[in-house]
Amino acid sequence: MAQRFLIRYANLDDMKNIFELSNDDEVRKNSFSTEKIKWDEHVKWYNNRLQKRICPFYIIEDIDGRFIGQVRIDIGDETIISISITKDFRGKKLASQIIRRCSQKSGFKEIYAYVKNDNICSQRAFIKSGYSLISENNQYRKYKYENHQVYIVAEMSANHCGDKELAKQIIAKAKEIGADAVKIQTYTADTITIDCQNEEFQIKNKDSLWNGENLYSLYQKAYTPWEWQAELKQYADEIGIDFFSTPFDYSAVDFLESINVPMYKIASFEAMDYPLIKYAASKGKPMIISVGVSSFEEIQEAVKTCQSVGNNNITLLKCTSSYPAKSEDMNLITIKDLYEKFSAQGVKIGLSDHSMSIIPPIAAVALGAKVIEKHFTLDRKLGGADSGFSLNPDEFAAMVKAVRETEESLGKIDYTINLENRKYARSLYVVKDIQKGECFTQENVRSIRPSNGLHPRYYDEILGKKANKDLPFGHPLTKEDIC
Repeated sequence: MAQRFLIRYANLDDMKNIFELSNDDEVRKNSFSTEKIKWDEHVKWYNNRLQKRICPFYIIEDIDGRFIGQVRIDIGDETIISISITKDFRGKKLASQIIRRCSQKSGFKEIYAYVKNDNICSQRAFIKSGYSLISENNQYRKYKYENHQVYIVAEMSANHCGDKELAKQIIAKAKEIGADAVKIQTYTADTITIDCQNEEFQIKNKDSLWNGENLYSLYQKAYTPWEWQAELKQYADEIGIDFFSTPFDYSAVDFLESINVPMYKIASFEAMDYPLIKYAASKGKPMIISVGVSSFEEIQEAVKTCQSVGNNNITLLKCTSSYPAKSEDMNLITIKDLYEKFSAQGVKIGLSDHSMSIIPPIAAVALGAKVIEKHFTLDRKLGGADSGFSLNPDEFAAMVKAVRETEESLGKIDYTINLENRKYARSLYVVKDIQKGECFTQENVRSIRPSNGLHPRYYDEILGKKANKDLPFGHPLTKEDIC
């Protein structure tokens, strides 16, 4: 059985501890250089990169907290991954699992790896983890990873019903049925609104599950207690599913940083809160932004806000902010338009779906969505503010299966011919005995299966020409048969 391991973002203390593991006074400047620099210079360089969030840096630990290794992803003209595993954990077949998980977790569409020609173990690990060899020289082999897999998020939201153990059961079931991540929301009633009974603080929408509710009282019932969240994050790490959250103010971002979530989600109704977006994006982690109530200009500004702090790892989620959403209101073709408008900037597109159907995620993937977010509950009968538009385990599992089959069916652009099947395609055959010198006509030559004869493109050309020998019924016509 493969050994279980945890992946988390590195911090400055991690770097200090890693450097203290070495007895050397100097270290190579990087993987491609023979130049060496002092350890203190190296520490300073790493600290600067971490503080500026120039590159994702992951720490790999076993479930007992022992240091397994590190993975660094450098962002530049090319996004490059490098991995280091300590001696105690080498030979345990962990490298390919770690590379694959970190590559997927990073969210980058294309990642490259440079491996020395004599490093056979690393070459095998990268190939096993989904990297393809694209070039080589007398020193290095260059590998490329394309992150095609759709990232499926199970949104727990208020479906824990105020029960921490139920929240853990939701996380475990989401992992079991194939979700890549579980998402919660980090707020209190006071961080998302104010305790006010004025009319504008009442929900007045006859189609809403919350019609008649006061905002403050709704959020008091629906929030996920902050004191649970570190424990839930740790539990998710232990069973191997990503766990992240939607922050609604600066204090939530700070709190989520303290428990080291791998990414941030901005809700539709906060997607024009550019100061909040900027603060979350400044942490250097992937940003997922729902745009259910944003104009196109506001979407552009949200993207620019992330980019202004050097964060280019952005996913926009098409969203219909109705609860539940109706199929006729979803306008999924917008996903294609968002892709055409933002893909040149490296922005990915996905879907946050509030419908009760699994059809929209399938259609979204066919249109190019790379992230699917869907509300998830163990049982709608349990109640909870979001249960009325959440899928149960059987429904969510069916959606995961359908999404995976859809992306598998999409495959790649391929015009190659299946020669085995091609032999049953059409060609020109003699369908009535023809005497030497007799003309070819519509009565004695036809385009039929199989494909042993001339291509059908020659049909009009040969009509009226003469046979240069006797041709029996069922004979595949060839150029040599024609005068």
